[in-house]
Amino acid sequence: MPDKRLAAAIALVLAATGCAGAAGGGTAGPLRIGYFQGAVAGPESVVAANEELASKVPARIELRPIDSGVAGMAQLRAGAFPVVSGVGNPPFVGAFTNGTDVRVVFAESLDQSGLAVNDEIESPSDLKKIGVLVGSTLDFQLRGWLKEQGLTGKVQIASFASEAAEAAAWKAGKIDAVFISQAFLLELRRHGARVLVGSAEIAEKGYAAVNLLAVSGAYIRQNPQAVQALVCQISRAQTLVKGPQGERYIRPAARFLGVRPEDAVEATRNYPYIPAAEETSWLKGPDGRAASGRLVQNFRLTAEFLVSQGRAKTVPGTEQIAAHVDPTFWDKAQAGGCK
Repeated sequence: MPDKRLAAAIALVLAATGCAGAAGGGTAGPLRIGYFQGAVAGPESVVAANEELASKVPARIELRPIDSGVAGMAQLRAGAFPVVSGVGNPPFVGAFTNGTDVRVVFAESLDQSGLAVNDEIESPSDLKKIGVLVGSTLDFQLRGWLKEQGLTGKVQIASFASEAAEAAAWKAGKIDAVFISQAFLLELRRHGARVLVGSAEIAEKGYAAVNLLAVSGAYIRQNPQAVQALVCQISRAQTLVKGPQGERYIRPAARFLGVRPEDAVEATRNYPYIPAAEETSWLKGPDGRAASGRLVQNFRLTAEFLVSQGRAKTVPGTEQIAAHVDPTFWDKAQAGGCK
């Protein structure tokens, strides 16, 4: 009996201090992840919704919805959660250039956004007022495209704090165009919108919009096993949703997205997740260094954009940027480090 009472007392202490095992096989307490709702099932929602994936992460995954990458990075810095999934390159670069201790450990996808216009817009020269999510990858791409079209300063840009707000403004006729993500394009098309130019076409000009798995430096140092498992399962989720049983994994995730399962399946099936075969080239170059990888090159262009917008003071050097790209978790995953 004394042994049983002692065991019970220890269990109570462990629970009170957060050291007890979490649901889904977790041992590191809850892992809170900032994520985006919408039609596309992000890999974090697929992992959280499917026990066979979530159980491989030694922490109980708790998803926290965010309205923008800028807000997500601010919440990460404030300690609301240590991970943001799907954050774009401008919010991420803006965060670390302003002192946030954060790393990208996985490049998830390229934006499948587009410039949705009404019937009065037949060519770029007809544009008058475009809505966009302030400080986002979409903002970065839109301004790059306007520069390529010779329309900088000729078209008014209306900045919004959320994509839902800009979509509502377009439907209300307050703006004649909106550069918005795939999750919202599906809905706008049902309201008569057509896409004048897509993000893939703009990316060919050098203005790629990359969505990232960002983790605070402190969490990486304290919970490397959880980060490793998360990278493994995020990658696995992105592969599974593209496979023959993709619908099986997407449908459960719809409960986190605020959409019907059918809409999630439609939006996610063709979403441009970065193939596993291309992941390494984003995180590091042929010489094995992050400094020569595609992300660092992209982040340099992004920093130049942020400086031009007054959102960053200077463009960091290559090695300073590379310090915020950590390819080691992906390297271990490729070397058989996933369960």
